[in-house]
Amino acid sequence: MAGQRLASELQEDVTCPICMEILRDPVTIDCGHNFCLQCINQVAKTAEKLYCPLCKLPVSKDTFRPNKLLASLAEKIQAMDPAELQPEGGEPRCRIHKEKLHYFCEKDMEFLCVVCRDTKDHKSHDITLIDEAAQNYKAQIESQVQDLGQKDKGIIEEKKRGEGAIQVFRAQVHLEKLKILEEFKHLRQRLEEEESFLLSRMGWLEQEGAKQLEQYVAVTNEQLTSLRKLSKSLKNKLQMPSLELLEPRPTYLHRSKEFQFLKPTPLPADLEKKISEANARHASITESLEELKDKLKTEGKKDKSAFLQSLNIKEMERCKCLSLFTLCLPTVPTTLDTASADPSLTFSQDLKKATLYLTGGTSNKQTKPRRFYPFYCARGFPSLSSGCRVWEVEIQGPSGVAAMVGVANELALKSQSQNSSAQSCLWALRISDSGCQPFTNCKVLEYHCTHVKKVGVFVDYDRGEVTFYDAITKKHIYTFQTSFDRQVFPIFGLLAVRSSITLSP
Repeated sequence: MAGQRLASELQEDVTCPICMEILRDPVTIDCGHNFCLQCINQVAKTAEKLYCPLCKLPVSKDTFRPNKLLASLAEKIQAMDPAELQPEGGEPRCRIHKEKLHYFCEKDMEFLCVVCRDTKDHKSHDITLIDEAAQNYKAQIESQVQDLGQKDKGIIEEKKRGEGAIQVFRAQVHLEKLKILEEFKHLRQRLEEEESFLLSRMGWLEQEGAKQLEQYVAVTNEQLTSLRKLSKSLKNKLQMPSLELLEPRPTYLHRSKEFQFLKPTPLPADLEKKISEANARHASITESLEELKDKLKTEGKKDKSAFLQSLNIKEMERCKCLSLFTLCLPTVPTTLDTASADPSLTFSQDLKKATLYLTGGTSNKQTKPRRFYPFYCARGFPSLSSGCRVWEVEIQGPSGVAAMVGVANELALKSQSQNSSAQSCLWALRISDSGCQPFTNCKVLEYHCTHVKKVGVFVDYDRGEVTFYDAITKKHIYTFQTSFDRQVFPIFGLLAVRSSITLSP
């Protein structure tokens, strides 16, 4: 371009004819030529009579005139991009010597021509060919790229570990919420049972009291009636003539003297004992509840104060905005669904435990192929279509025990094979004595040499996450990242005879 050509021409005008570099402290001599002050002084020192290096005219050493305009132009040329000083369409050349650039100075980080290489400024430096220098830098770049790649992998691994730890923390929070709800539910149930029994006992005693009152009144009224009849008979005798009053022999006086009131017992001793026992039990419960209330009040106040003091202002404001009812939404514990289970499985009464038994070492006759072969499976209840759920599964049995724990949607539960669909509908963990292996109905993932006896499953339906962790050590095992488009169910499977799974809480 014209700009490049002009810049190249200007560079020639500000080049010292002696050192062939951009003018430094330029001076003009008598003949009008320009040189670096240091260069022309060096020539003057070696000659008795000074002549211009270009035109050979005699020059007076005392007439050197500083050329400020040329100095300013030299500074501007020196500040320009070297690419702008190269002729259009030509190869890059030295801006001083106009030679092709073949070398690279490692110390000054500059491109050099053959002339520059041999100058005193670069003679002692490490000089290499441009291509060799480029290869060296490429090797360094490749090494750094590999190093950054390793760091990238390390960050990804650390990110996975961190996310896993957070997921396990969330699972523990939900599990603790579930335990709190269950404990308080059992406590309320126990109090209601105790209340019901105390009221029932009071009701029975009340009925017994009414019955005793009725019997007491009947006995006393009967004796009172006999007494009144005897009294009336004696009053009638007073109206009789003397002869009739004395004959026959007057035995009525003897009867009246023998009459005695048979005092019945108002309350039997056993009823007195029963009401005393009821009062004692009520007093004991009241005392225990008062102690519990006082303890809860004291410890609760201390715990709440410590918790609030541990929060910063933003966390405290967020805590105040949250209702306890939203923090403790009802959570239903997971149980086993016998209706959908393999017939070879037997269940505990509370539907928290399943054990595999086979007749004669072979499976019972099945009406249809087993889902998730070779495991004998049972579905969990209830299903999940929003929010979060957590449960823990303890695996027991002989050596070589193998089990499957995870979640599945309706597609997986209806299909006859775990590989029936290209879309994931099963997210599970295969557990054995040698370790764990995450898998879906589509593929089997990396093997984890983690030996677990109790595994936790945390499902965040809205985020599409299924997290497995060691329920004993609380270490993260694996997290599936997916998206749910329909409700999912807990799924459990056993393989070894007499092996079992137990759900908690």
